[in-house]
Amino acid sequence: MKRISVVFAAFAVCVLLFTAARPKTALRQVKFHAAMDCKNCVKKVVENVSFEKGVEDLKAELSDKSVTIVYNPAKTDTLKLGDAIRKLGYKAKVVEDKAL
Repeated sequence: MKRISVVFAAFAVCVLLFTAARPKTALRQVKFHAAMDCKNCVKKVVENVSFEKGVEDLKAELSDKSVTIVYNPAKTDTLKLGDAIRKLGYKAKVVEDKAL
C-alpha cells in the first residue's frame, strides 16, 4: 500500500511540474463590425465561427452589429477569423484587436 502511495505522489508531482513549466499562450481579442440584420444572422455567426480553430470565446451583438472573439494567436489570426465571417455572407471589418 505504501508503494502505491509513493508512486501516486511521484506522479502527482510530475504532473504539477509539467503543467507549471508549460508556457501559456497569451490570448487576444478582436472585435469585428459585421453587417448582421437579424437574430438569425447572429445565431448563424455564433454557431459557425465558434468552432473555428483557436476560438476560445465569441459574442455577437445585433444592437451594434459587432462580433467579439477571444482567440489563441498560435492557432489562428484576425484574417482567418474575418474570412470565416465573410464566408457566411457578411462584410466584416476589424474595429479593435488587442492582447488580453
